[in-house]
Amino acid sequence: MIEASQIDWGGHANDGDYVLTETLDLDRVVGAALDFARQDGNTLVVLTADHETGGMAINSGARDAQSMGLVFTTKKHTAALVPVMAYGPGAEGLSAMMDNTEIYRRLCGLWSLEP
Repeated sequence: MIEASQIDWGGHANDGDYVLTETLDLDRVVGAALDFARQDGNTLVVLTADHETGGMAINSGARDAQSMGLVFTTKKHTAALVPVMAYGPGAEGLSAMMDNTEIYRRLCGLWSLEP
């Protein structure tokens, strides 16, 4: 289990560079987890979030990465949906938009545990 809490902090601070830097760090960690899962063949990797923070968006008129203007709509959590992505055994039951409490139930099912 890995938590990328600094992405949340960047959203609360409305600091686009912070959010992007921390997201790239998360991308590297997820890449390492996926490499392990591919080699192992018996590891399930699940990626999701408990909420979105800041309402970050790309300002209209941005034509390339250098002119991309990041803007925020709030310093708080938003009601934006967050995806659930998974790779490995059982991933087909987790790759969708779903209520986050359903993730727990589905993982319990994969492990033959009572929720």
